[in-house]
Amino acid sequence: MAGELGVIALLLAALAAALALVWVIRRRSEPIDTSETVTFIGSAIGLLLSIVMFFALEHRSTAQAAAQAEASAYTALFSSMAPLPGEISDPAQHAAVCVMRSIINDEWPAMRGGDLTGAPATQQAIGQLYAAIEALPRTAPEVEPWFPTIWSTMIERAGARDTRLAQGQSELPLTLWITVYIGSFIVVVLVGISEKLPRRAAWIGVSAALVVAIVLLAGASLVLDRPYGSLAPIEPDAMRNSLAVVESNQPANSPVIAPC
Repeated sequence: MAGELGVIALLLAALAAALALVWVIRRRSEPIDTSETVTFIGSAIGLLLSIVMFFALEHRSTAQAAAQAEASAYTALFSSMAPLPGEISDPAQHAAVCVMRSIINDEWPAMRGGDLTGAPATQQAIGQLYAAIEALPRTAPEVEPWFPTIWSTMIERAGARDTRLAQGQSELPLTLWITVYIGSFIVVVLVGISEKLPRRAAWIGVSAALVVAIVLLAGASLVLDRPYGSLAPIEPDAMRNSLAVVESNQPANSPVIAPC
């Protein structure tokens, strides 16, 4: 949380400095006509903030879709092994349950802490799942028709996980945020010293409203660009739901849902 709040606090500090500069200029000189400059720079910064918001929202949506796809792949994996006899499928299904639990309990907290390399416990559980899948008697009559689907689902699961981890990285470059900060500072100053706002209450009110709007847009974009950050992060709800469905479909003493 400190990272996101620190960036937002830095923006607030920059805009507060802009308001302080406006106050000093207003006390020492008369308001000036800045309408043309405000129109040009304000339009550019407004467009830039809109673009930033759009790409940040797309980034979060991609991460959310990857998390959903990964959970769906595990549901499909269980469905593909459902026709197999229990003595054959139980070890692989139990290994899959352990991976799902580890993703929720180990990998998601690690991502929230900034580790996007994959939790070691989850990597180990995935290795055990692959070992269980490879141990299936793939040439047996009851397994052979289903094995291609099982393996294809494993590939889909792996791809969705890679995408989920990759999308945890912030995609908006630092230079873009610097441009937003400097441009917002300039806009607030130019609006504050404009002759179109001769009264103190007018320029303070308009400038304050502008500051609030900029902080809200930039802050929302920052949070959206860090989908697994500490502020409004994506939760493993899809994986929890898939795990709950799997566990609810098993008897209480089933080895599939035994402790890992």
